[in-house]
Amino acid sequence: MWVRNHTLAIIAVHVLLLAGALDLIAFHLPLFADFSYLLPQDVPAVRDLRRLEARVKANDIVLALVTAQSADARAAAASELAEQARTLPPDLVESVIDDDSEARAFFKAHRHLFVPVADLEKASAALERRIKAAKLAANPLYIDLDDPAPDAEHDRRELEELRARRRDAEARLDHSTNASGDGLIGMIQIGTSFRATDAGPGADLVARLDAIGARVTARHPGVKIGFTGGAITAVAEHDAIFKGMVLSSVITTLLVALVLVLYFRSAVLLVLLLGTLGIATTVAFGVAAITVGHLNAATAFLGAIIAGNGVNYGILLIARYLEERRTRDVDSAMAVAIRGTLRPTAVASLGAAIAYGSLAATSFRGFADFAAIGAVGMILCWVASYVLLPALVLRWGAGKRSAALHPLIGSMLVRVFGFRRPRVVCGVALVGAVLATAVVARYVVDDPFEYDITQLRSEGADAVTARDWMSLSDRTFGRGYSGRTYIAADRLDQVPLIVRALRARDADVPPERQTVGSVASILDVVPDDQPRKLAILGRIRALLDDDALDALPEPERAELVELRPPADLGMITAQNLPRLVRDQLEEKDGRIGYIVSIRPAPRLDEWNGHDLIRFADAVRSIHLGDGETVTTSGASVIFADIVTSISGDGPRVTAVAALGLIVMVGLLVGRNRRAIAVLVATASGSLLMVAACAVLSLKVNFLDFVALPITLGIGVDYAINVAHRHDHEPDPIQTLRTSGSAVFVCSLTTIIGYGSLLISENLAIRGFGMASLIGEVACVMTALILVPALLALHHKPAIGARESVAA
Repeated sequence: MWVRNHTLAIIAVHVLLLAGALDLIAFHLPLFADFSYLLPQDVPAVRDLRRLEARVKANDIVLALVTAQSADARAAAASELAEQARTLPPDLVESVIDDDSEARAFFKAHRHLFVPVADLEKASAALERRIKAAKLAANPLYIDLDDPAPDAEHDRRELEELRARRRDAEARLDHSTNASGDGLIGMIQIGTSFRATDAGPGADLVARLDAIGARVTARHPGVKIGFTGGAITAVAEHDAIFKGMVLSSVITTLLVALVLVLYFRSAVLLVLLLGTLGIATTVAFGVAAITVGHLNAATAFLGAIIAGNGVNYGILLIARYLEERRTRDVDSAMAVAIRGTLRPTAVASLGAAIAYGSLAATSFRGFADFAAIGAVGMILCWVASYVLLPALVLRWGAGKRSAALHPLIGSMLVRVFGFRRPRVVCGVALVGAVLATAVVARYVVDDPFEYDITQLRSEGADAVTARDWMSLSDRTFGRGYSGRTYIAADRLDQVPLIVRALRARDADVPPERQTVGSVASILDVVPDDQPRKLAILGRIRALLDDDALDALPEPERAELVELRPPADLGMITAQNLPRLVRDQLEEKDGRIGYIVSIRPAPRLDEWNGHDLIRFADAVRSIHLGDGETVTTSGASVIFADIVTSISGDGPRVTAVAALGLIVMVGLLVGRNRRAIAVLVATASGSLLMVAACAVLSLKVNFLDFVALPITLGIGVDYAINVAHRHDHEPDPIQTLRTSGSAVFVCSLTTIIGYGSLLISENLAIRGFGMASLIGEVACVMTALILVPALLALHHKPAIGARESVAA
């Protein structure tokens, strides 16, 4: 036998492959938790996002919140925290904003320039009339024979309104935006130098900030410090996914090992099987480092899935080897085992690869990456099972003749799934299929996709803590300090057009239906029409000159002096803005004022996918008044494209998987009852899975949708192995005892793999685990019940069938 003659060479080659794969995984396979990596990097939404990231100076804002029992304690702790944050490396921190006093003083001194021209014109005219009337009234020789001027009262109200607005503006400028009204809560804005989704720098920054926070709170008893924002949340999500990967892998390994050692009753064979599986899975991810280049939120946990499905081939081979080992020597038993299981497992492996590969038929990058890694993983697991595993068994696992396999599983399957009336089984299955079809039809009509974003995030302690601090920030300082959507203008003259177009969108819309909220731009700090405003303010200043007011009574004079503009008032330009404000407007290349930032409307729910899609549609493409169009991107746009991609490409992926499996079974199994039984069982299992998800109200998201094509592949895997053995042993009861037993163990190991995902802190991964678990149970049941029933329709039960129970 070829394997016997090349045992050491086979093992050596696989060790080298393992070493190379480990190197690739360690240094060339990063994990990107950002949802933007679930889309192709050349689609408009991602291109616009990368363009913005290249221009915006601070890629993200981390908010440091400080709470204390007194304003003084809060101020002292916040000041110390800010000073230490400024010492962090520039490749982590771009800016630290904790004191806006300079900016407030600047805008207070220039507050007159922010009054609209129309209001200034009206104020100038009202002042002129008021002063003229006051002077005449103060002249003892003046006798007013006319009726009171009809606009005198109007002028008085207008001037009083102007004074009230001035007092309100000054009150706002007198209070720091970095502290709450009572002074007990402070906020520090830390601009990061990296994208929020860069896990390495993000983790480094979080660790440093946590250390700083611990030092500050230790010196200020009673003070609490928390951090939130995009980078903090991204690190928490990344850690949750990574911990879930490790934990699910450990649990899967331990429980699968327990099941297999009980089934094989050989620790040596177990170690050899798991070693083979580990090498194949590792090499699959090594190939992914070359072909895909990274892991994302949809592929990060594929190791457990590949291992859970890929172990099936080795289980079937070893089970057959041990069965033959009772009557044959080592080499003959292995040769018969390979011949007896090679074809059905090859069909199963190809079916799984087709199921995974069908996901490449979508524009959704998360599916395409899943397809590449999963398909390659299935093929590599099958190859390793029939090249490396036999070599390992012949080298280290052939020390003694194996005892017979424990009959418990086979006997249990016969008692639970054995039948005497295959027609009854097929009839019941048909009725069940009709009912399941009705449930699935309603499920699809009612829109099965998940729009609640809270069901896609992590429930880990760090993620929940970050959300709690963000909630405090929103309540205290308002939304918008972190997570804004940016629009980058190509020219400065586009900025007012962009602002005007955004504000015009909801001009006549009720508040509850508005989409676009606050819009911030350089126009908020560099007002328009300044030369004209300065001219009007000059006239007002001349009107309020001391000499002109000398004739007025003292109360009247003091009242009007409040409105006098300063003599040294000059124009505001981007260059003379306070450094704090200028830094926020400046891009990486030094340009100032080209970025417009927006927030969703106050009543728009950012955790509601429907609302986010509406917001994304409103901002992704903005038509300017001059005929130009400006495009942008952001978290909402990315999420909207993900949902659109899944809903649009989902049916196509399912159709490709189903068609590919039908063609593959037809070509490799033939046009016979076996092929029909395999396809019917696969379709029934998949239909039952979707119906169960509908009954349990499981919604489809960017992860658990892949459970459907995977279930199709699993259905073929189990059904073909049962059908192949039945072709050589027509008695369905004997089929359940032999191949049925091995298939059940295969399913049990996969169930463990999917079940381990249920402990993940990430709700999207947990949902995938639940959907896949349902599909696994459905497929193994149809394989063990429906396939033998379909193949036994024209077969007379053997004597052993007396042990069975009626269906």
